[in-house]
Amino acid sequence: MRRAAHSAHPVETGGVLLGVYVEGDRPWVVEAVELPSDAATGTSYEVGHDARPQAVDEARRRDPRLGYLGDWHSHPADLGPSTVDVATMRRLSTDPVAACPHPLLIVVRRSREDGCDLDARQFGRWRLRQVQLVLAGGLPRLPIRPLAQP
Repeated sequence: MRRAAHSAHPVETGGVLLGVYVEGDRPWVVEAVELPSDAATGTSYEVGHDARPQAVDEARRRDPRLGYLGDWHSHPADLGPSTVDVATMRRLSTDPVAACPHPLLIVVRRSREDGCDLDARQFGRWRLRQVQLVLAGGLPRLPIRPLAQP
């Protein structure tokens, strides 16, 4: 995500977060897939209409356990989620195709002249709550809840 944000700067870029749920409802992100947008600008990015389900289908061909966990995108400035970001996560939380009631959002914030911070949030109770990212490695051998097929 950082590499993609750096390459796209000063235009936004983004994509989807793919993975599984472990230990009940804990999301485990395995892949962050970039889905470039021709309409992206320095202040906006939007995932294409069929891009989410196509990315999930491609990931499931490699590993049938994987599913959609949320979105990520970059902000060329040091700004957190916008009101548009919150509205998108709210819409995705009820979207039957996304099949993800508590989607994650990671905003790659440009924090220094040459660096980026990952601002992670999860939608629940009608708002985005900040969550901590933990580098955990590959998929665990813990019980994994299958994700719904979009």
